[in-house]
Amino acid sequence: MKLKREKIIYIALTVMAVFCGVIWSVTNIAHDCAYQISMSWRLLSGDRMFLEMWEPHQTSVFLPAVLMWIYEKIFHTTTGIVLYLQICGILIRGAIAFLLYRILGKALKKPVAYGMALLFFMISPKDYALPEFANMQLWYSALLFCCLYGYLRSGKRMLLAAGAICLCLEVLAYPSCLIVYFGIAGLLACYSENRKKDILLFTGICVGLGSAVGGYFLFSLGPDTFRQCLEGMLALEPSHTVGMGDKLLGYLKDILKVLPVFLIVGAGGFGISRLFLLFGRAGKGMATKKGQAKGQLWFLCSAGIFLAGFFLNILSVENRTAYSLIFLFLAAAGLWNVKVLAGEEKRIYMCLSVIGGLGFGATLLLSDMPLYPSAAYGLLAVIAALIPIAGGEISEGTRKGLFSCFVCFVVLLAFRCVYIRTPMTGRGQICSVLSDLSVVRAGPAWGIITDELGACIQRDSYPEWKEWIRPGDRVWIIGSVVDTLGYLYVDVETAGPSTMSTPSYSDAVLEYWRLNPDKYPDVVVAESYMGNLAYELQINEWLQSWLEEEYQPEQIVDGIYWKYYFRKKR
Repeated sequence: MKLKREKIIYIALTVMAVFCGVIWSVTNIAHDCAYQISMSWRLLSGDRMFLEMWEPHQTSVFLPAVLMWIYEKIFHTTTGIVLYLQICGILIRGAIAFLLYRILGKALKKPVAYGMALLFFMISPKDYALPEFANMQLWYSALLFCCLYGYLRSGKRMLLAAGAICLCLEVLAYPSCLIVYFGIAGLLACYSENRKKDILLFTGICVGLGSAVGGYFLFSLGPDTFRQCLEGMLALEPSHTVGMGDKLLGYLKDILKVLPVFLIVGAGGFGISRLFLLFGRAGKGMATKKGQAKGQLWFLCSAGIFLAGFFLNILSVENRTAYSLIFLFLAAAGLWNVKVLAGEEKRIYMCLSVIGGLGFGATLLLSDMPLYPSAAYGLLAVIAALIPIAGGEISEGTRKGLFSCFVCFVVLLAFRCVYIRTPMTGRGQICSVLSDLSVVRAGPAWGIITDELGACIQRDSYPEWKEWIRPGDRVWIIGSVVDTLGYLYVDVETAGPSTMSTPSYSDAVLEYWRLNPDKYPDVVVAESYMGNLAYELQINEWLQSWLEEEYQPEQIVDGIYWKYYFRKKR
């Protein structure tokens, strides 16, 4: 009877995860997704990396570019390509989660291995499904763990070599993940029987592949041109060049903001647990030692408060990464209980924690994201915490309590997936139950469900571009937070230095055209509404000066959501 009940629970949770995967496949397309897609498309269109592409995340384009190439070769169109990439992303995430389950299941109890794999599938740093650089960082780090742990168990050097390739791919997805190498070297030094040889092999493959890629760009472009392109790229993306001192100060402020939350939850959990002990039977038989019983009940009560807060936060639709506090709570609880681990369990915990923790650190190093929303990038360290939390000296009552909290968390993640949407307009989030939703029925985003405005923009822009933009035109799309899917509407050439969704405009753009004079735009497509240029573009003095004094368009056409500046009259 017990086995049958457990089987039903596993089936129910798996079906729920699949249902969420279907929802993610057809929703949550924001401007960052358009950035990844248009950036990959310009590589397929023949633009040369670093010289003609100044996107800061351009080294992450290989996987989506390959997938897009397959789609275009089969269907000979870009219509529906966004939905295709979304489905590919969910299938990849599901396959990696299944691989994690199979590998973890060899050394851990089935409920723990399943729970870790399920959480991996249910969480994405930005709530996107497609192969976007944040998702790819997690995917490659998970594959790195699978290869590393597989090698430590079997001793097969091919797995270690595959792990080195996975790390190189992770670095391409997020360059600051280079610091993960030092964690891998430390893990090999601790757990490998052939420490020196294994570290040399792993290092040699990483250095060889890195040198080959870096050398190719260095020698194909030339040292001076390569340097100028890097400087121009960084000048156009200041958010990734914030000084370390300013970043640390910002992270300190984040800690001070949220520290009271943890103190209040801890105090509330302590008080509730004592009330249970005073007026009820809770805590009796929870552990062999009285202190352990009190600590476990305190943890369960605190977890309950966090879950209640998470539910209220979902209803408020205010912060897409509110569960980051739960991540940090889990990671801290896992670290506190790590002393109960030994043998294979401890080795798995350490491998996941090191790879995930350094991935989290890599995100903080490279981006200007706040501290707590970045916690999802350390997802491997979070799921690793389930091992010590569920281990050690735990009674049946405590185990049931932990299981109930876990199921509640997964159900809330699923509820959040159904209830909250990221619209194509790129402006915050919406409640999909109370807001009008619509389906995009034309262009690259065909089949995507979004808000009414996002669907209208795609519906009206696609035929408008077909009317005014000619195949082969050099087009530069500009805006404040800009949707760059237009580059896939018609067979055009990207004329701007970057397809970044949050662009900046300065003299660095002129430097790009100095290095690439054949990229000077035939058409500038500016974000507007019914002829009114976006406010952020109106107040950009450099951009307005360039349009009026240098570009001097011979024809300007007002569309519904775009203003078209034609260099030559049509």
